[in-house]
Amino acid sequence: MATVKPYKNTGIKYLSEEWETQRRVLGIGGSEASAIVGFNPYSSAFSVYCDKIGKGEQKPISEALRQGSDLEDYVAQRFCEETGKKVKRNGFMLQSIAHPFMLADVDRFIVGENALLECKCTLNSQGYSYEDANNIPAYHLVQCLHYMSVVGAEKAYLATLVYGRGFYVVEINRDDYKDDIAALIEMEERFWNENVKAQIAPLADGSESSSESLKAAYPQADETISTVDLTLQETSLNRLSEIKAQIKALSDEQTGIENLIKQTLGEASKGENSHYKVIWSNYESTRLDTKALKADLPEVYARYAKTSMARKFLVTEKKQ
Repeated sequence: MATVKPYKNTGIKYLSEEWETQRRVLGIGGSEASAIVGFNPYSSAFSVYCDKIGKGEQKPISEALRQGSDLEDYVAQRFCEETGKKVKRNGFMLQSIAHPFMLADVDRFIVGENALLECKCTLNSQGYSYEDANNIPAYHLVQCLHYMSVVGAEKAYLATLVYGRGFYVVEINRDDYKDDIAALIEMEERFWNENVKAQIAPLADGSESSSESLKAAYPQADETISTVDLTLQETSLNRLSEIKAQIKALSDEQTGIENLIKQTLGEASKGENSHYKVIWSNYESTRLDTKALKADLPEVYARYAKTSMARKFLVTEKKQ
């Protein structure tokens, strides 16, 4: 009797135009899952939310994603050489039957095993050892747990090519992460139903991803809207004021130390001690004097001037 698969093939090809649009409306992918739980350094729960409701920044497929896809065959081939296992390509978006909000773009399935292969390429700038599942990036682990949940795999192999330095294979066993997988499914379901479906945004964090998503979601202010009551944000505004004061004090301290060292160097271009090397060298820069150009050649200035719209965020403390 044929085994009933816990997922269905959507027929949507990975990185196709249809994939770009449908992944936003059908559910949550592996890298998005890691963002939702706060482990993805390149995205955030708020950014995923904005993307799902159509208010995210519409970015083309990145060069990093393109290179990772192009090198996937090489990584899979190296995995087979290292382990002696055989793999088969998937290439289509898969969707969980039990949890339809969970999607998976599995790189390869392992022939003869209830297991999958996830292929990665990285510079490994943070120095992971890839000795075992505890020594890999957390967002890669979450992605594998998510994929295992969708396809019902008992094991995932993470094959990682560290450019110019090494090739690593890590085994991730489902039994070792049963509680984590249950918690992950619960968090994804809550995010999908209570945030995306209800269109209630999760709190934005301090990541660059959240900042860019806020710009994309609210590109212009509506000057007709009345002043918003920020009484409930009093604690946050007080803390923001404290942080700005601390930053100012640290900035002044930094500048004072730099000026002391500059004074010590005088006309010398460099200095050093047993721990540090300091450079205070000459450099030239050429800048366009737009004020003079506008005055002398207003027609040329008008032809090449570009007007852009942006929003300025300013917090000031009221005088009591």
